[in-house]
Amino acid sequence: MTEGLKNIYLRDRNCPSCEIYESVLDLIPEPLVIVDREGYIVFFNQAYENYLGISKEKALGRYVTEVIDNTRLHIVCKSGKSELDCIQKIKNRDAIVQRIPIVSSDGENLGAIGKVNFQNKAELKSLMDRLRSLENELTQYKEHSLVQMRAAYTFDEIAGASSQMEHLKDIAAKYATTDLSILILGETGVGKDIFAQAIHNASLRQRGPLVSINCAAIPHDLLESELFGYEDGAFTGARKKGKPGKFELADGGTLFLDEIGDMPLSMQAKLLRVLQNKQIERIGGTSSRGVDVRIIASTNQDLSLKIRRKEFREDLLYRLNAATIKIPPLRERPEDIKTIIEKTLEKLEIKKVVEEQAMKCLEEYHWPGNVRELINVVERLVYLTETYRIGPREVKLFLFDLFEGQPQDGPQALTPGIVEAGINAIDHEKSDSEAKSWSKQDLLNGKLDDVMVEVEKQAIIQALERSGGNKAQAAKKLGIHRTTLYQKLYKHGLE
Repeated sequence: MTEGLKNIYLRDRNCPSCEIYESVLDLIPEPLVIVDREGYIVFFNQAYENYLGISKEKALGRYVTEVIDNTRLHIVCKSGKSELDCIQKIKNRDAIVQRIPIVSSDGENLGAIGKVNFQNKAELKSLMDRLRSLENELTQYKEHSLVQMRAAYTFDEIAGASSQMEHLKDIAAKYATTDLSILILGETGVGKDIFAQAIHNASLRQRGPLVSINCAAIPHDLLESELFGYEDGAFTGARKKGKPGKFELADGGTLFLDEIGDMPLSMQAKLLRVLQNKQIERIGGTSSRGVDVRIIASTNQDLSLKIRRKEFREDLLYRLNAATIKIPPLRERPEDIKTIIEKTLEKLEIKKVVEEQAMKCLEEYHWPGNVRELINVVERLVYLTETYRIGPREVKLFLFDLFEGQPQDGPQALTPGIVEAGINAIDHEKSDSEAKSWSKQDLLNGKLDDVMVEVEKQAIIQALERSGGNKAQAAKKLGIHRTTLYQKLYKHGLE
């Protein structure tokens, strides 16, 4: 190393290994030159040799303007001011260069460093094109992620014309304008997730993500990593660089905890701590990070009962139900059925008409699966009914098929009262020729399946007669739903 370079870097020091510093600087891939305070070259790396086509031996010790075209390093040495990202024509090419003064701790100018970042503007353009391409990819990825986590429904899109649903949507819209935690209650299939999406879309967080997690669908031992994420190497099989949890993904937006009633007690304690502190810590992590998340939770379970059974934390319930929305089941608002059917037909974009009697059958069914079941049935009717019009016969066929797997409404579930009524009907009914062929002894000696079918049939006949043909009263006497009675009438040929 030259004495000039030694004075610049290690002034007033002894350095028996100065060659190491020179070797390191020589490894820099961009052309680099160092001049002393007078402007004479004291270091010239291999990249600059290749760029200018001049050897280091010929460049060292010469005045910088004699070696490098249009340089200003000698001026920077005197001014002590940096000149960054400047265009300099070198060998008839516009290069992008940096000129930085070297100043001692006591403010004395020792020299300057010159570095060529881009040997011509084409290199810079290529880099800019790559950066723009990466930015576009990043933008598309962010947009795609937001689409995946964006709420699809608004309150206007929630089907329901009943006064109950209108009132419920008004209340939910008011809750949406706050940042309160919301607990949505309701049976399976009533649309709790749709209400959560509508609340998010009506809130101040609508531009943020809506992240959902079903607490009942994820194994208990994986739920913590799904919610809070994990660091690299936290456990066997963990992703390299770790993985963010749902709380991190929902930062600035809303986290929907579906089926919160199925969350294990151990996780409830950790969730409560996060809700209190607004801090999460990844599995295997050593530090906490803040999150800004609005919580919406839902369940189809009775949380008060679970609290009494020590299956749910009472303090967590207080955190979750700052505002509560209870969605009534479809059987309590049959006036919404027609609206939901019409909206479903619109979305399917298949022109079908549900006849008035068919609509009446659908309104009389008790819909244990609620809105989700209704939509499924409508889709089946639309796709499997060959005619333009959907009549009561098609509806009863489909609804009867749904009831086949429900033992509470089948012949096996006949109560002793109904059995007795059926037997008495056989003994006393004289107008039915088929009934005359049966007696109490026949029933006692017959096969179980045949006996149960005949008892059911005769019990229905007697109930209808005692009700004067009023099917609703007959169903009540039999202890079954009116729609179930329609199915059984069709089954026994009694329509």
